[in-house]
Amino acid sequence: MKQNLQSTLIRALAVLVIAGLAGTWAVGAVRDKQEVAKMTEKMKTVCVGRFLIDLPEEARVALSKQRIDGFDIETYEEPDAEFWARVSARETEIRAKPDRLGGNKNLESVKEVKTDSGLIGKIFVHGRTVTEGQSSDGFTVEHYRYEGITVEALVHARGVSIDLSAENRHPSLIEKLPRLVAQLVANPGNRIPTEPGYCIDLAYFSDPLTADQGEQIMMMANLPSHPDIELMLIMAAGTKPDKQGLLERSAETNAKLSLAEKMRISDLRAAPRTIAGLTGDELVERFVEENHSIGYTFWWEVNGTEDNVFIPHFSFTMDTGKGNHQPVPSSLSERAALGLWDKITSSIRFRPTQAPKTSAAEPPTPAIGTLASAGDTCPQSGWWLCGDGGNGISVLGGQRQYIRQGERMPQALLLLPQTLWQKWRGIQPSFEAKTPTPWRLVDKRNRERITPTVPLAQATVVAPAATSAAAGGAIEQQTSVGIHAATGIACPASGWWRCEDSHALDGTRWFTQGSLLPDVTFAMPAGVFSRVTGTSKTIQRPGTWMLVRLAQAPGLAGNAGETHNQNDQAGRGTTPGGSAT
Repeated sequence: MKQNLQSTLIRALAVLVIAGLAGTWAVGAVRDKQEVAKMTEKMKTVCVGRFLIDLPEEARVALSKQRIDGFDIETYEEPDAEFWARVSARETEIRAKPDRLGGNKNLESVKEVKTDSGLIGKIFVHGRTVTEGQSSDGFTVEHYRYEGITVEALVHARGVSIDLSAENRHPSLIEKLPRLVAQLVANPGNRIPTEPGYCIDLAYFSDPLTADQGEQIMMMANLPSHPDIELMLIMAAGTKPDKQGLLERSAETNAKLSLAEKMRISDLRAAPRTIAGLTGDELVERFVEENHSIGYTFWWEVNGTEDNVFIPHFSFTMDTGKGNHQPVPSSLSERAALGLWDKITSSIRFRPTQAPKTSAAEPPTPAIGTLASAGDTCPQSGWWLCGDGGNGISVLGGQRQYIRQGERMPQALLLLPQTLWQKWRGIQPSFEAKTPTPWRLVDKRNRERITPTVPLAQATVVAPAATSAAAGGAIEQQTSVGIHAATGIACPASGWWRCEDSHALDGTRWFTQGSLLPDVTFAMPAGVFSRVTGTSKTIQRPGTWMLVRLAQAPGLAGNAGETHNQNDQAGRGTTPGGSAT
């Protein structure tokens, strides 16, 4: 009897303890949710590169490490008078320095700047260096000569000053800088741009920009109410992907730790995660520091691509427990820190864009015979005749090529005649001229569309759980005909999307919202990259798509009031999921 009574009392006590713990856990969970809800009640949107991210309104944000096409960029607010005083002082400083021979020609040129976006200022070319000598491999002696030049632009508009500079670099930068400045737009207040381009602090570059121009930027943010929390975002386009992803690197590092060090680290999450159509590695770890404080590290990383500005190397981190000189206890519990992390990361999305509206009074279109050079922005859609080639040297893509207005005029890849040995080995010798390729407009008619005879890349259907609801909703609200999106990005809206790349076989195709936009397909001439003659080859690479008609299904005409691109559809039919003919 006594034993039964004791057992009953023990069970009752255990039930009370478990109930107490459950109640404490429930109260803690509610308190954590309330804390995160309070921190994120008011959010602000920040444009970083080509992406948007929502942060608590109190967040103090700083953009830095801005770089593009070899130029370092500094931006700040500055009154007009102070800007011009600084420009004058800089010019005087450059002129006062002797050149490499000790003369007074250090400043080689000064160019006034006045762009369509309202920027004014000056471009300086100075500080030329020359290194020359002889090198030998033991058998031959070669003479070498290297030249370097410093190029900088100081420009200003609407209270924003922007400095671009590259020191002791290849002289080709002299031509690049004016083109970059022409694409630069001051953006006081860091408003979210609507036209395609790349956001930096207080300004943005309008497209077109290419991956090899190396867009780079860093964002740092902290929360005054939680000073131990730090957030950092790093993006770099056109970089070679690492051989190892985040999870693989982490596992390799942890394997080298001592047993005591491993005991202080706990993985809370370690798995792939897709955000805004980009699949990366997510790693969340709990640390017990040597001073016994507990902190958390959150990390999401996309390895990036070399040839697509819309899929850059993307690294976003959040750390708690950061002190001035040593770690401090995290101001957020594990649940609260995870809740804040999920709230912020789910807001990351590709910035919706819309081509700028044209004014009622359209400027006159360029006439037949208009000339342009490689690197220039194409002034008129149509057929352009390449000035390079001839005498047995052909041009990849043909001597006549269709180029759309706004695209960058290409540098022609010239194909030399193949020797019999090269044909047998399947080798096609090629080269690019050192000078920019000249082009001449010969026909302004729309190019002929043909039905592709080869398979096209298909859109990737993403599971609903893999797509961020917050990001998708934000994009859908701003979606309209005319927006652009790129390969690998989650389709912002169901409808008909036109491929914007010259010579692509895709035409206009229907994609469903949330699916990942596919690569575009190009036909290669028979025998160019293969010794098998009489057959055609295709290649697929990232491209750009433009929404021309909203439609929930291929056979639907879309919602009332939607616009329709008549020029794009005239004279050709469409097939679901395929290209326009």
